[in-house]
Amino acid sequence: MQQTRSEVIFLKCIGKYEINRGALIKPDWETSYLTINLNGLISTIDEKGIKKEGRTLIRRNSYTITHRDNRNSVKDIYKINGKHGTYSVESPQRNRTLIGTCQKGRG
Repeated sequence: MQQTRSEVIFLKCIGKYEINRGALIKPDWETSYLTINLNGLISTIDEKGIKKEGRTLIRRNSYTITHRDNRNSVKDIYKINGKHGTYSVESPQRNRTLIGTCQKGRG
């Protein structure tokens, strides 16, 4: 049997909490490694060694990854603009927003 593989994009994104940062104990900058599945299924997010998965929505050159918790409520929403190389992470439960830039990686 042959196994088909989905086409993916690997991104390294670096951002900074801009809205409602609160008290900062650690440095501002956060690094995320995203593996976006171009078939629009499940994408993988690696933040600080913790792997998360989220449903991917692709529209033209922008990608939206929604990460949910065990109770199916939205934990984080990753929005990547492929044309401009920008991304944002909205965390509705913590009322924080991360804004940064992305660049393509090798995987």
